Amino acid sequence: MKIAITGGASAGHVVPALAVADQLAASGAQLVFIGRSGSIESEYAERASLPFRAVPAAGLKRHRSWSNLLMPLTVARGVAAAWRVMRSERPDALFSKGSYVSVPVGVAAWLCKVPIVIHESDRSLGLANLILARLADTVCFSTTPAPQTPRWLSAKAAITGLPLRSDLTTADPAGLRNRLGVPESTQVLLVFCGSSGSQRVNKAIRAQLDALCGRYAVLHVCGKGNLDPTLEGRTGYWQVEYLHQDMNDALHLADTVIGRAGATTLAEIEALAIPAVLVPLPTSVSRGDQIENAAAYAERNPSRCVVVADEALADGKPLVQACGKLRETPREPDPGPTARHAREAASTVARLTLAAARPAAVRR
Repeated sequence: MKIAITGGASAGHVVPALAVADQLAASGAQLVFIGRSGSIESEYAERASLPFRAVPAAGLKRHRSWSNLLMPLTVARGVAAAWRVMRSERPDALFSKGSYVSVPVGVAAWLCKVPIVIHESDRSLGLANLILARLADTVCFSTTPAPQTPRWLSAKAAITGLPLRSDLTTADPAGLRNRLGVPESTQVLLVFCGSSGSQRVNKAIRAQLDALCGRYAVLHVCGKGNLDPTLEGRTGYWQVEYLHQDMNDALHLADTVIGRAGATTLAEIEALAIPAVLVPLPTSVSRGDQIENAAAYAERNPSRCVVVADEALADGKPLVQACGKLRETPREPDPGPTARHAREAASTVARLTLAAARPAAVRR
């Protein structure tokens, strides 16, 4: 059996997709990953030794941009390219984790009568999944869908939890501490805002390095192209563009996290019970899902979460104050049944994908 996988644009889509891929491979399925050339999904697929097929894709910008006028043409090219991939690879099912790259792939799969299983991290569907939900056989949700979910969607919905990286519970934080040279007695503050980083958060953190480095060893994952060469070698501060294999070690090492409020980020820090300062993306650049995510997370974890609005970052002092509130909050030894269920989500989604699969020979 062969399963095609798609999803990309950020680690929040790709990491869960690869967690499902691990479970599918363990079940004996052949895999092929479909995404954009030179993208984060192509990089991750290569690291995971997955066959990769490239298709064009473009997303809708939430501000006025000439590129929005060209987007339909790019999507049409993407559908044509993905249709050719479907005809050559002949997958028995498609698993889609979302983002704009999944739209042309999902449409091509539907045209080729390939069963589709999609996964939504949030309570409400993002734009790409909203488009593909009509074409999908199964729509997996991390949590109970929003009350206004239409009946046709509820009929094909499955609550699975959010797939997490397969190595989340195994790490070597002591090894990372030694590699960085962080003293044993020093608490670690991990700052990360997704694979692209955040200019606003980066600026706020760097404006308060004197205050932060006096309390923590600051490990700052700032995003590709966002390193500040003037800060190289600064005592108590380590900056990297991105962490791959070391990210799991960093999560286990961190005493406090500053990050966005993407669903995957929240699932991982909840699974590891890490005190967190959340800075959700504002509605000016998102559909507001991270603001909802952060509010719900803070309500579930009031003692180990502080939410700071992106608009309130200013000179970074609110981040320092938020970290101060969490400084004495310990990591909990048992994160509870919610986190344990999240670790099992990848195998649940994989089973649903295999159950939806229809052999290519039957579809001729």
